[in-house]
Amino acid sequence: MKISFVGAGKVGFTLGKYFKLNGLHIEGFFSNNPESAMDASDFIGCSYFLSLDELVKNSEIIFITTNDDNIIEVWKKLKHLNIEGKIICHCSGSLSSEIFYDINNSGAYQYSIHPMYPFKDKYNSYKNFKTAYFSIEGHPKHFHYLKGLIESLGNNVLGISKESKGEYHLANVMVSNLVLSLINIGVNTLSNCGVDSETALNAMAPLIKSNVDNILSQSFEDAITGPVVRGDVNTLNKHIESIRSEYDELYKTLSLNLLKISKTKNSEKDYSDIERFLENI
Repeated sequence: MKISFVGAGKVGFTLGKYFKLNGLHIEGFFSNNPESAMDASDFIGCSYFLSLDELVKNSEIIFITTNDDNIIEVWKKLKHLNIEGKIICHCSGSLSSEIFYDINNSGAYQYSIHPMYPFKDKYNSYKNFKTAYFSIEGHPKHFHYLKGLIESLGNNVLGISKESKGEYHLANVMVSNLVLSLINIGVNTLSNCGVDSETALNAMAPLIKSNVDNILSQSFEDAITGPVVRGDVNTLNKHIESIRSEYDELYKTLSLNLLKISKTKNSEKDYSDIERFLENI
């Protein structure tokens, strides 16, 4: 099927290049900024369109790869064109396919297809894209076709419901954006000890990487280390004496979750002192 993209940013560039390199038919790009569409067409080796109508006429699958706020604006224009039989997809992690309101009256089919991947560079993100999982939800008509199409590229696909999109996106943010924030807090805390921020990040890099590697290669229970799993109340008390007040609740919440993991790991161990301490923070 002929695939085209509305929006020529990081996601469009990455998907377009990755799909093209893996043998899919990429027809072209449209963008409100024609230079962006031309840049994408040069990079990927496809056409660019000067109008949305022209893109629709030359495409069977249309990916909307704009930012989330603009998806509805694109749809408002698409729904007035002849999209009968077309497969319309957006790539938002938080929005469901229900954003394509009244689509049943058009004869088109709606999907949200979200790559679970950090798009930091539109010219290079495609290079490691085979490791990315996708999630998909939408109309049953082409669901299994689209799922199989992505799996044929070597990627894994998660089928989810439209009702789960909020929780699904929260899960993604927890392990990406919020982890970034947590690492930033740790680096800033080490910087308070008289270490410059660059050195602090470099010093913590083995901790960060080793923990992630251990979780992925073993389990949360096998990877856990530190004062909570040891039952070291004195060390936790020193942390609370040192921590900035705005991070008290964050420390408490994360530590209580570590306590749950610790209890699973060491079911015979008495963690009552740790639990009382954390509950009283």
